[in-house]
Amino acid sequence: MAKLNVGVIGTGSIGNVHLTGYAEDPKNVNIQAICDINASRLAEMGEKFGVPAEHRYRDYNKMLASESLDAVSVCTPNKFHYEMGRAVLLAHCDLLLEKPMVLTIEQARDLKKVLAANPQKFMVAFSHRFIPVNIQAKKLLDKGAIGKPYMIRVRYAHTGPFPGWAQGNWFYKKSQAGGGAMLDMGIHAIDMCQYLVGPIATVQAEIRTLRKDIEVDDNAIMLLDFGPAAKCLGYIEVGWTSPAGFAGIEIYGDKGCITLELGQDGKIVRGVRRPDGTTESREEIIPMGEGKTHWPMQLESFIKYCLGKKTITGIPGMEEGVSSLAVALAASESSKTGKRVKVKR
Repeated sequence: MAKLNVGVIGTGSIGNVHLTGYAEDPKNVNIQAICDINASRLAEMGEKFGVPAEHRYRDYNKMLASESLDAVSVCTPNKFHYEMGRAVLLAHCDLLLEKPMVLTIEQARDLKKVLAANPQKFMVAFSHRFIPVNIQAKKLLDKGAIGKPYMIRVRYAHTGPFPGWAQGNWFYKKSQAGGGAMLDMGIHAIDMCQYLVGPIATVQAEIRTLRKDIEVDDNAIMLLDFGPAAKCLGYIEVGWTSPAGFAGIEIYGDKGCITLELGQDGKIVRGVRRPDGTTESREEIIPMGEGKTHWPMQLESFIKYCLGKKTITGIPGMEEGVSSLAVALAASESSKTGKRVKVKR
């Protein structure tokens, strides 16, 4: 394969991220076609990325039927991920599907069956896996640098999707987004917990709308149990109402801890406390790294994955997408019932 002919469905802000990532690798990628229901946005992005008018579509089914595509990004509101992702796989194209993968476990299981019957390359856009310092932290954990983890805390919080980020206000509409901060930020936090520690067994959650006048939640907290064998608990806090404060990950193990604050160098602290009460500890920096950030790294990894080349970290695929969605759905059930819920994948 000389080049990947790619298409992008949905050319809003996240679609622009995908298109930019593809455009940065002209040696391996040709942006063949784009699709968006917004005619003016379609024209704007077509001009920006050099996609001729005859390869711009307002109907994704027509694009898939008319173009010879190797890979497609689906970057639309959450409601459409299932139908569009399904159509891409049935068109025998590799698929990069924005998160959350789909909105129901039934949709997830069906998409899994479709992928099994049409074995294409498949990746969920869990972009936090591609933050360089997170990758280094994963390697340290796998080496036992802080011993066996017994606690993980993730706080992903900001002020919410800012005006102009999305086309319209679909993030705040339950019919299109399926949920608020918990699905937007929480699905990343859930994935990172499972990436760094392992599968979550049960969850207890409170999902609320505390400040914004919107249809969906703007804050959520989740208490996690990774099961009896893991002997590890977790805590997730996500929100769309936070102008300040820590945002990142903390992992505590028997021999130390790792702190990963977004946009900064990470830190690992290792040490021992002696029977006489004295403590010996040492602190090391986990460099944030320079160069590409998580979104370009994610697109670079997807391109390499499609071409059969080695990637910088593991690819979050169907199993990871289903598993994280199952945790999110269990959290939603827990918030409604007030009970701890077992995760059913």
